[in-house]
Amino acid sequence: MGLTIRIRRKKRPARQPIIEIPQVEKAKKPLGRRIMKAVFLFILFSTACGLGITFGTFFAVSQNLPSISELEEYEPNIITYIYASNGEVIGEYAIEKRIEVPLEEISDVLIDAILATEDPRFYSHGGLDWRGVFRSLREDIKIKLKREGRKLQGASTITMQLATDLFLHRRQTIRRKLKEILLSFQIEKRYTKRQILNMYCNQFWLGGGAYGVESASQLYFGKSVSELNLEEAAFIAGILRGPSVYDPYKHPDNALNRRNHVFNRMVTEGYLTRTEAEEAKARPLEVLPPRRETIEFAAYFREEVRRYLKSNYGDAAIYRKGLKVYTTLNPAYQRYAEEELLSWLRVLDKRQGWRDDKRNLLDEGLESLEEFDASSLQNWPPYSWSKASFEEKEIVEAVVLSVEDEEASVKVKDYTGILKMNEATKAWTKAESLGELVKEGDVIHVKIRSIDEENIGLEGSPEEESTGFEDSLDEENIRLEVTLEQEPLLEGAFLAIEPQTGQIKAMVGGYSFRRSEWNNATQAMRQAGSAIKPLLYTAALDTRLFTPASVIIDEPTDFYDKWSEQPYSPPNYDNKYKGAVTVRRGLEQSRNVATVKLLESISPQKGVEYIRKFGITSPSVYPYLSLALGAPEMRLIEMVSAYSTFPNKGIRVRPYFITRIEDKDGNILEEARIESEEVISPQVAYMMTYLLQGVVENQGGTGWRARRLNWPLAGKTGTTDNYSDAWFIGFSPSLCAGVWVGHKTQVTIGNRQSGAVAAQPPWVGFFEKVIRDKKRKAEEERKAVKDVISEALGRNIGETREGDAEGELLVIEEFEIPPNLIFVEIDIKTGLLATPDCLFPFKEVFFPGSEPDRWCSLEDHLRVLDYYEKK
Repeated sequence: MGLTIRIRRKKRPARQPIIEIPQVEKAKKPLGRRIMKAVFLFILFSTACGLGITFGTFFAVSQNLPSISELEEYEPNIITYIYASNGEVIGEYAIEKRIEVPLEEISDVLIDAILATEDPRFYSHGGLDWRGVFRSLREDIKIKLKREGRKLQGASTITMQLATDLFLHRRQTIRRKLKEILLSFQIEKRYTKRQILNMYCNQFWLGGGAYGVESASQLYFGKSVSELNLEEAAFIAGILRGPSVYDPYKHPDNALNRRNHVFNRMVTEGYLTRTEAEEAKARPLEVLPPRRETIEFAAYFREEVRRYLKSNYGDAAIYRKGLKVYTTLNPAYQRYAEEELLSWLRVLDKRQGWRDDKRNLLDEGLESLEEFDASSLQNWPPYSWSKASFEEKEIVEAVVLSVEDEEASVKVKDYTGILKMNEATKAWTKAESLGELVKEGDVIHVKIRSIDEENIGLEGSPEEESTGFEDSLDEENIRLEVTLEQEPLLEGAFLAIEPQTGQIKAMVGGYSFRRSEWNNATQAMRQAGSAIKPLLYTAALDTRLFTPASVIIDEPTDFYDKWSEQPYSPPNYDNKYKGAVTVRRGLEQSRNVATVKLLESISPQKGVEYIRKFGITSPSVYPYLSLALGAPEMRLIEMVSAYSTFPNKGIRVRPYFITRIEDKDGNILEEARIESEEVISPQVAYMMTYLLQGVVENQGGTGWRARRLNWPLAGKTGTTDNYSDAWFIGFSPSLCAGVWVGHKTQVTIGNRQSGAVAAQPPWVGFFEKVIRDKKRKAEEERKAVKDVISEALGRNIGETREGDAEGELLVIEEFEIPPNLIFVEIDIKTGLLATPDCLFPFKEVFFPGSEPDRWCSLEDHLRVLDYYEKK
């Protein structure tokens, strides 16, 4: 049976009749309402977009925005100053020459000029000057429309400029500008207006390596920023916008126009009246010449300081941290040392004659001496031309313009001058005419003999560095009369130490630091020659094997050096022999044979021991008999330090050149500690001092040139084989100094150029000036005391005191005699007790009990070969 499924169909509804509903038209809104709605929607959309862009941009820009809190720890690069012992600044080291000053020390006129020019509404805005923004937009649109090549204006306030310089780059981009604005807002919130202005005045580069208004004031006007007048303040305010564009040395017209623009701004902002501004504009722009400092002054000393700072503190501390380094240098002594040594090197060089090795500009391709482009020449202009003016007796480079037999026309920067052939020039050049010596285009050295002040031609632009020959060569342009000089090939060194403290008071390491930075005073190792002898004689006296009166036979002698196992036959310097000589005479006359015999007696090992005790560290000191004649190489600084033991009663103080170092806030980082040791007893030290006084004062002494100074002085010459090294080291009671002269290599200085001839003269000249200063100071002090006594007594005692006659010898300093020594009159040549028949009586110093015990006889006199010659 099948299954049947029935599907019930759904009934369709009955068809309804279609009813048409009539359409009713809607009433249209008014047109105005529709426009308002569209505008509203547009504004809403634009605002949303603007807010989105603004917040997006703010978020993007602020992501890597520098933190203003860094300003709390920000330390600008500050100058490190090197001070002499009297507080004089002798050197500066800096990447940025910045001198920070508080706002209170900045002159009001400079503050007014800066505000008028850079940000008139500084005290009324919060970091962004909207009026300035709209003004700059208007100007920038004009620039763009006119397609001018001028730089777009940025409407930067003082705060914005500070933010950019501290944290941002200077490229003109929208991103940088937005960062600048945001940073300025933050700076304004964190700091007061005065703090912001103070940072601004100390931050910016103002040309010539100067950063900040104080450094700029010193550079351009040589005065503190608190002392600036209206014209000077306006100039500094003006160059803030562009130091390179408004450089007064390269672009004086731009600088003058910019300064006058500042006057106009000050009138607009009410800081000046129009009359005051016009009067100020009428005054010329006057700035000091560039490169006024002499970089050669104490150059070797300053380099020693820099090396020490670099080794102990690093470059960052030297060039960025603003250290204050107080040194031992005496500026007056340093000038004396440089003057005497450098001038003497020229004298020695002239003894070797004229050298035809001068630079010639025409040979280098220069077409005309009247018109030449400095850019076509290397190393031009000469260093001496960097000075704004010259002085008589100054030595400078000159270019030969024309030459005749008896005179030549030369050019020295903006001067033309006459070089004449005189007898002195003929004498040292061995030439009869200038034509034999120089030719057109030669660059030579000349000494300024006279300057025609009436026709001087630097008034127009003293600050500009002239490199051409713009002036015509007529008689009216001749302003200088010069004499011929020559740059020496010789080198030299000078070092002065205060024995009681070890302080280095003067240091010259060579002829020119620009020519060679090698310091011959501290680095060069040279054979000491006879300058080593006092150290060996000290050993002989201290071991009591010899006294000053002990006799040594000075005669040709062949030694066998058992320490080096070599024969040794040293001659005397003059190839003469004296027979019997005392220790004193052997040292005074620097008798070589006598010294070798003395060393042999005490043993070379003992000599080395004492040399080391005196602080000589040379590795070439060996216990050979040649030690007696100074074969080892030594440094000048060690030799001078060794000699300083004698006037300091046997105590050697280690030399030093820095007394203390402070950071920029005055905190002491380092202070010198005096390191001293007793090398010999005061008695032995005085005995050696007394012997070395004889080198200067007694007949036949090699240091006789210092005798004319009439002052307590002692010292010793030194000469090496072939006259390649010349020394003189000596001292007064308060100062020890040494001189070395020679070439870089072992080349002879010249025939017979011994230590007495080649090295002692600058030493004598130095001490002559030092003694003059001491006498002047003593006279002033004595006069001051007399004035006080005269005022107290009510009468003038200036000419009434006994022994106060004019020309009386002032006893200012003398070598102190220690106890436990005696003076006995002996015959200085035989070393025995003097009798009425002795021709050379002398009071010698001895340890008690070591004096001679018998009288001098005729036979003793005959043992001295030159006894009856003149004294």
